[in-house]
Amino acid sequence: MSQIRMDRWSKGRVILLGDAVFCASPMSGMGTSMAVIGAYILAGELKQANGNHAIAFPKYETAMRPLVSACQKLA
Repeated sequence: MSQIRMDRWSKGRVILLGDAVFCASPMSGMGTSMAVIGAYILAGELKQANGNHAIAFPKYETAMRPLVSACQKLA
């Protein structure tokens, strides 16, 4: 098993979601939870930014990073 941690989760209009960006480990049991929480937070940030990805993506990452970091440490 290996784990990749990325400095940035988006570039331009492309963003990584779910296990593509923050898979903790099959042993942590947090993959589905993080995916659902991440989708909810990203949708909220996009709505708040009126669809402007340049504003929403960094806010999403800032909101999710603490949870992702904690879950990745469980593995």
